[in-house]
Amino acid sequence: MTSPLLSRWPAAARTNNSGLVSRPASLIVPRLYLSGHDTAKDEKQMSTLGVTHVISILEWAPKLPAFIPPANRLHIALQDTDNAYILGHLDETTRFVKAALKENVTNVVLIHCFQGISRSATVVCAYLISTEDMTAMESITFVRSKHRQVSPNNGFRKQLRLYATSLKENPIAEGTAGLIEQAAIEDIGSSESI
Repeated sequence: MTSPLLSRWPAAARTNNSGLVSRPASLIVPRLYLSGHDTAKDEKQMSTLGVTHVISILEWAPKLPAFIPPANRLHIALQDTDNAYILGHLDETTRFVKAALKENVTNVVLIHCFQGISRSATVVCAYLISTEDMTAMESITFVRSKHRQVSPNNGFRKQLRLYATSLKENPIAEGTAGLIEQAAIEDIGSSESI
């Protein structure tokens, strides 16, 4: 028997080849989608969404549809672990999204990781912290309201909090996350959460 939650998704979107539940892309703000890897590799879905730019946060470089040119792709090789250092990438990913959306009013960005739960959600939250003056918790709550399964790991939550603090302390400068020393987040892997 199919659960009521799963019955809302088309059968083709319920499982992937690994047997894991596959979730459709969610529109977070106009022209910015969050998803798992299944959407990013599906040419039909990507075309239907109008995706022109992709940020992939995976251990491996994904195979994306050919209509996404290399210049419109950003791959961040990163594991989804509490001690993974995502903070050093948040300025780069935020600049990528801002540039894509500014370049042309028809551009659409997809940010994905494997399941669309932690790594990609963290990158989307960082973008909102930068552009909407949200706190880390406000950004997580907002993104979760659009993509229910969002749950950045504890280390990423701490790094989002550091990112928000760095932007508040130096709102004009680009590259603020890069100024924070690795030592400032040595305890990323502890169980404390925001």
